[in-house]
Amino acid sequence: MKGTELVLKALLDNGITYVFGYTGGAIMPVFDEMEKQKIFSFIMSRHEQGAAFMAQGLSRASLSTANPKVGVCMATSGPGAMNLVTGIADALMDSVPVLAITGQVPTSVIATDAFQESDVVGVMMPLTKQSYMPLAAEDIEETIHEALYVAKTGRGGPVVVDIPKDIQAQETNGDYCFDVTSYEPALPGFKYSPEPDLDLLKKAVVMINRSERPVILCGHGIINSNAGRNLQLFAEKTNIPVGFTLHGLSAIPADHPLSLGMVGMHGSVEANRALLNCDLMISFGMRFDDRVTGNLKKFGVNADVIHIEIDPSEIDKNVATSLAINADANKVLKHLAIDPECLTKPRRAWFEQIDMFRAELAEATQNEIKKGVGREGQLLMKNIVTKLSEVTKGKDIIVSDVGQHQMILARFYNFQTFNSWFNSGGAGTMGCALPMSVGVKLARPDERVWTISGDGGFQMNIQELGAIMEHEIDIKILLFNNGYLGMVRQWQTMFYDGRFAGTPMKNPDFGAIAGAYGIPHLKVSTSDQIVEALEIAAAHKGTYMVEFLCDPSEIVLPMVPAGGGITDMIVSLDQKNNA
Repeated sequence: MKGTELVLKALLDNGITYVFGYTGGAIMPVFDEMEKQKIFSFIMSRHEQGAAFMAQGLSRASLSTANPKVGVCMATSGPGAMNLVTGIADALMDSVPVLAITGQVPTSVIATDAFQESDVVGVMMPLTKQSYMPLAAEDIEETIHEALYVAKTGRGGPVVVDIPKDIQAQETNGDYCFDVTSYEPALPGFKYSPEPDLDLLKKAVVMINRSERPVILCGHGIINSNAGRNLQLFAEKTNIPVGFTLHGLSAIPADHPLSLGMVGMHGSVEANRALLNCDLMISFGMRFDDRVTGNLKKFGVNADVIHIEIDPSEIDKNVATSLAINADANKVLKHLAIDPECLTKPRRAWFEQIDMFRAELAEATQNEIKKGVGREGQLLMKNIVTKLSEVTKGKDIIVSDVGQHQMILARFYNFQTFNSWFNSGGAGTMGCALPMSVGVKLARPDERVWTISGDGGFQMNIQELGAIMEHEIDIKILLFNNGYLGMVRQWQTMFYDGRFAGTPMKNPDFGAIAGAYGIPHLKVSTSDQIVEALEIAAAHKGTYMVEFLCDPSEIVLPMVPAGGGITDMIVSLDQKNNA
């Protein structure tokens, strides 16, 4: 068999059905073989970065289905592979299993600065769990099987297989044999799925029972381990409130009585104040990143910390733990949710305190949403998101780009469906949403998918409207157009004396662009049009775009200033101006 045939055989044996990518000289043999076999559904992105985010969307959305998949993207050598870098780096930061297969120049000219040559393995090594270059056809099949195993095992992440063009065309020797049914990767120390230590669980139960003001912190690991149901059972059993990282949202219903909402820089008042006043943090599948903790010297100083985390390198990295449990979050929660030693406590004083925190900004926020427009009569994103929640009843899938609208969605969309929230967290990559929504929809075709972008991020991967058009992918596109890079403008308003350097944008006619791709478009400028426009988009069979003209001066609060701790949380502009 040729190397190209072995590439596709390895993908097929691993249940891969979709491939995202963009062809070119060094990867043409694989594409040619794919065309001959006609086994895979190929989605041609209009830029390689788009292919990486499509693969991410498929991986993440399929996690909670009966048939989880790893997203696969392909690109040629040199600029093709380099255009994957941002999407691969993003996948590493957000623990998303992705396989990138890249073509490389022939082995005879590697390291000669050949046409479209880049050191793909060297570039990708710090951005992946592992990068590979098979140097014989006989190595290809095993390499891809190992790469996919590495991508999925433990904490997920991206892997890259860079295949020289001559190795793709190479025939295997006569005695080549690879038995996929008996294959086990030879990775000493890596093949593990950590089981919880029962003695440590007993210690955790003692700490939980002793606590008067505990808080659960729900991270992305709850989503990745499909632990939402067990988290809810544990929280209800112990009567402990739950705060969420950005990627922990949608683990349990957002309106659950124990839900505090998102924690961190733009977290809710009640979530952040609860973190400040708790005596125990029980943290599941999260890494205590700076957007959650703020200044580490001010974080959790009066609380014990139980950290349940599958990746041992994250334990005690940022926050010192009182008790560390290196294990899969769902396996831990299965024990805790049924442990008869775990007590149910009323915690009346603690919940009364949390109710006070919740009331702090509630009236002002509701008044702002009720008003619906800013000083100049332009729409507030909070108003649009609230109405979107009402139209969808919180059941639909939301794919967000990065910026103000992302934080507003995280705060105000009423998530009801497990694993229904997708965006870029750790890397904060603008332009991720449109291509990511393609993979999400392909993974869960029977669910309605809304992709929501600001006018800045939308134009970073606007070309993927071509892929959506070509494959008739049914995605509802909401464009929040305020003529600025909104989140940067907010920082400029609050910390740079209102100097809007590099943030105003002169935008094109988005309706004309949508029309060029055959996508119906509505422009909404008044509050009374919002619900009708959303209902039209929801009912339409096929892609539909709704553009909202939004107030550029809208601010999303609370906000923890850079370098500050949660104690420095700003809850009103008056507080900021009087500081």
